[in-house]
Amino acid sequence: MPEAQATPKTKPQSVFRVHIKADIHAVWREITKTDAPIMAFFNSRMVLGPGGLAPGSKLAMRTPSGKHTGVVGEILVCRPPTCLEHTFKFTNMDDPPCRVRYDLREAEGGTEFTLTILDAPEGSKTQKQMVQGGKLITATLKSVMETGKPSLGVRMIFLMMKLMGPMTPKRCRSEHWPVN
Repeated sequence: MPEAQATPKTKPQSVFRVHIKADIHAVWREITKTDAPIMAFFNSRMVLGPGGLAPGSKLAMRTPSGKHTGVVGEILVCRPPTCLEHTFKFTNMDDPPCRVRYDLREAEGGTEFTLTILDAPEGSKTQKQMVQGGKLITATLKSVMETGKPSLGVRMIFLMMKLMGPMTPKRCRSEHWPVN
């Protein structure tokens, strides 16, 4: 009798929430723009498949130069300006995809932004990176929306990422991760 494959345990959802002193439509525009890097998403540029920002469309988060792709996924839910959910897979890791959901809600004086990580395999590299990234994403989004720029520490991370670009694994080259 063939041995059943174990299904990896998934971590209960991780939730990161922040209040941003900005209009909900401005925050939505920031997290879904495709015409410039999204600073809160590690200065990645969102590239969408032919379906655009709609369920079923593929997405890729690429370096500003477009040479490398760090994340790929498929849009599951898109309800502007309140909810975007997509699958999420790091191109440099062999872990299965998880899901991320961005919820926006008008709140007094601005927008409540919530990032939820779902179905990340417990103890995986993806789960560890996602939890670390969730904290940085929410803080950076708040800073960008309220001051126009990320913190000095985040700008230093961007510089280090740019300098380390030549060491990016070949498997992360964008030609390996088409969205069409």
